[in-house]
Amino acid sequence: MDLPFVLVGSVVIGAGLGYLLDKRMGTSPALTLILGLLGFAGGMFEVIRRLTVRRSTGKQPSGKQKDGQ
Repeated sequence: MDLPFVLVGSVVIGAGLGYLLDKRMGTSPALTLILGLLGFAGGMFEVIRRLTVRRSTGKQPSGKQKDGQ
């Protein structure tokens, strides 16, 4: 349930930091776009990492174990 928040949160934090830096430096949308994309890439990396950890430990989304256990 926390995966969408991880992805959206990383994009919002990256873009927000880029926006603040853009305002301070006067580089209109450049840093917002760059840091927003870096936040998206980081969020995707974290979502994929969490999904592969769940798969390797054998946990199913419904909380059931593999092989009917």
